[in-house]
Amino acid sequence: MTQQRTLIAYNTATASENRIHADDMAGKFGFTGGLVPGVDVFAYMAHAPRAQWGLDWLSEGRIKARFGKPVYDGDETTVTAEDQPGETLSIAVQARGLDCASGTAWRRDDSPLPALLPEAEVPRPEDRPDASMESLPVGKVLGTLKEIFFADVGLSNLQNTREDPALFDGGNLVSPGYMLRRANYVLARSVKLGPWIHVESDVRLHGLISDGDLLETRAIVVANEEKNGHLIVTLDFTVACRERLAMSGRHWAIYAPRQVRQLG
Repeated sequence: MTQQRTLIAYNTATASENRIHADDMAGKFGFTGGLVPGVDVFAYMAHAPRAQWGLDWLSEGRIKARFGKPVYDGDETTVTAEDQPGETLSIAVQARGLDCASGTAWRRDDSPLPALLPEAEVPRPEDRPDASMESLPVGKVLGTLKEIFFADVGLSNLQNTREDPALFDGGNLVSPGYMLRRANYVLARSVKLGPWIHVESDVRLHGLISDGDLLETRAIVVANEEKNGHLIVTLDFTVACRERLAMSGRHWAIYAPRQVRQLG
């Protein structure tokens, strides 16, 4: 079976501290406009497994996504999901006739649950060090984010990511895209970033989060390396409600693109 869904992409991050989502900065990198955040493209991709496999997928599923080419605000974007053997979906995102993202979703991941990651204090914004090899060493525990999930905020996120609110009880249940965005926030609130790009995520889902639940997002640096002139940081992260795990995964980001490094 093949699912195909077409939507009009929306850039939710034009006011973000990450100026890669602004037209002027994105143009300096050769893009034709501000990039729709990878976490939002991930949300587009997460629709198919949720629609096909139901709420159980939010408690035991897995999805991996890689972002190759940008999706821009206003792009007519097509997400195609095709059944594969072993209760698996292959997922592809196209815009402007280009392959922009690809991924795989699994109905169930039976591997052992990971442990919750350790906590750390979030620095004051003015005290954040510049992102670097030195400030993001392997083993660095990033600041723990604590927030209450509210249904009205969840509904707004679903609308912005072109999701069907009915799949998440009108916003009362948290979506995978909402939780994955917290992995971005953990990084951005622990170090000071220039323009940066989310390139890949591999996540497992462990349970439902609903209106009024306290979310805690924790992360640790597991790699920091140079590749093709880019500096790339890899995080492991967990999202939980009072030690009840909801999401875990690995998150890759180019925190110093080569274009920025070449400018000195």
